[in-house]
This record gives sequence, structure tokens and C-alpha cells, in this order.
Amino acid sequence: MDEYEEALHHLGSDTLAFGPVLADQVTDKLELGYLLSYSHRDYCGMGMAMNEKKEFLYGEIWDGAFSEPRIFPNRDLFVAWLAQQSTSSLARLDDGDFFSGNQIISRKRLLDFIAPDYPKLDFIWYQV
Repeated sequence: MDEYEEALHHLGSDTLAFGPVLADQVTDKLELGYLLSYSHRDYCGMGMAMNEKKEFLYGEIWDGAFSEPRIFPNRDLFVAWLAQQSTSSLARLDDGDFFSGNQIISRKRLLDFIAPDYPKLDFIWYQV
């Protein structure tokens, strides 16, 4: 097994659900206007945000903007969905080599996001 296959295996074996506490903390941060996203040219991975309608977005980011995100109309639905997810379920392991494990939402990324020193972008770069 090469290094890439080993990394994908590790992502696939991390099946522990994020749970309601982490899901609530992530949602709290999104409600404060923080964006969980990488922003660079081309494919930026998966991201999360809350839009001006107070809907929650999850989806691919391309060139710093969402591309057809999944939209959750309210906090409760988003928290319920996120609480049931895991690093494995969001690792995109069935989406082809380019997307598998590429800038995905993982437990580590969520924990980094809820940390007090996570940077807040000063502008809104998404449109839905």
C-alpha cells in the first residue's frame, strides 16, 4: 500500500460520528459569519457557510465560491445532518481519485474551525 492509499484507508476507517456537540459548535461559528473554506484558484475542496437567508451550505468550492451546494433551510436540519457525519462519510472516497480525500471536511478540520484563533474572512465571496 503506497502513501496515498494508506491516507485514504485512514480516512475511510474514521467512522466515528461527529455528534451533536461538535455539530452545534460548528453551526455556532457559522452563525457568527465564519466560513469553513479554502479560497484559492480552481478546486478549493469542500466548504460550509451560512448565507444571508440563514440557510446552511455544504458543498464544493471552486475559485473561492460554492458550486451548487447542498442547502439546509435551518439550523436544526444542518446540525442533525452534521452530527451523523464522520470523516469517512465526508471523505468523498467514492468520487474518483481527484476528489477522494482532497480538501474534505474532517473531524480535524472541524476542530480547527471551532478554535478561538480561526481566522474570519472580512468579505462574503459566495452567492446562492
